[in-house]
Amino acid sequence: MRLATALAAQSFMVLGVLATGCGSEESEPRSAGPAPTPMPTTSESTEETGCDEDCRAERKAERCQTFLAGVRLRYDITAVPTAGGREIGLHLTLENRTDGRVGGSTSGVLRVAPGPPSNRISWGGSSSDELYQRPGTTLRFEIWHDRKPPGWHPVGRKVTSFDFSTYAYVPGPGVALCWIPATVNAPRGLVLGHPSGHWMQQSHE
Repeated sequence: MRLATALAAQSFMVLGVLATGCGSEESEPRSAGPAPTPMPTTSESTEETGCDEDCRAERKAERCQTFLAGVRLRYDITAVPTAGGREIGLHLTLENRTDGRVGGSTSGVLRVAPGPPSNRISWGGSSSDELYQRPGTTLRFEIWHDRKPPGWHPVGRKVTSFDFSTYAYVPGPGVALCWIPATVNAPRGLVLGHPSGHWMQQSHE
């Protein structure tokens, strides 16, 4: 009888401890304010259920259209007469008319003739090619060849081609980027295929 009573008392104590433990876990004080929202790792994590690949592409295009309406990109190709031809330079201007920060990157190649294949301006892949700009500001700088010291310019008579890749991340949820088209200006007759020296060009993806 004493053994049964002891076992019953022991069982009651164990159950009481378990119940107290569960109760204390549920009644822990919660931190004040809303819980932090985890950052999505991909754009798909922020899309509504049932939005397929075409739907996501359409929504991204809409976001890019709205974002790019407030961004202006321009490349200016310059030519300074010198012995043996003209020294060719390249300048980038990015105007941020949006109310958000613009962050992205730029790369490309401008080829000059006559001369060897190294007679060009090639850029991209370094910290100096990263773009980070506050709202309502304009960024201007000269682009230098990534394998030559600053101040070096290719010398030639013509620019045979100009290709660039410039993008910015779209503000908002998820990860999405927009390729920024540019206005290109150059002296008349300098760039093959663009005799007027003024044209619009799409960014190479």
